[in-house]
Amino acid sequence: MISTSDFEKGTIIKYEGQPWMVVEYQFLKPGKGGAFMQTKIKNLKTNASKDVSFKSTEKFEELDSDKKKSEYIYHNQKEVFFNDLKEKNRFCLPISIFEDKLKYFKSGIQIDIIYVDDEPVNFEIPIKISYLVKEAPGAARGNTASGAMKKIILENDLEIDVPMFIKEGDTIVVNTDRCEYVERA
Repeated sequence: MISTSDFEKGTIIKYEGQPWMVVEYQFLKPGKGGAFMQTKIKNLKTNASKDVSFKSTEKFEELDSDKKKSEYIYHNQKEVFFNDLKEKNRFCLPISIFEDKLKYFKSGIQIDIIYVDDEPVNFEIPIKISYLVKEAPGAARGNTASGAMKKIILENDLEIDVPMFIKEGDTIVVNTDRCEYVERA
């Protein structure tokens, strides 16, 4: 059992009979009343998120989780297919688990699949991923002042804003948390 003071980002607890992951947390001690932990938690089975305030004295069952490195192969309308790199077997997960992060997937990318009770419930992708620039318009004359940006298309068809000096064939690094250009690779 763990208390709210033991919460960290990524902690998985059993709450309302379901596995929930702590996404954000903040300890608050108002002038009146008892201290509490304001959290944002995500249900690992349904992907629903909600804000919950827990009393600082509450205790929860911490669920054991296991991460397994897997390689993305492809996806269709309903499922995403992976190779488990350790056990060398192919498996698929429902596309609903991946929400808006699927746009960062490209063939061969390695992600961590999070298992709770030997059941895959969530995933973690790298914060920075390198991509090949597939399409990039040239810089227009007089439009190359510092800070100027343009839209390009990456190898996985993701559209992103980058500085004017990026051209077709370059490899760039993208931050997957903020969906923004980081640097030229």
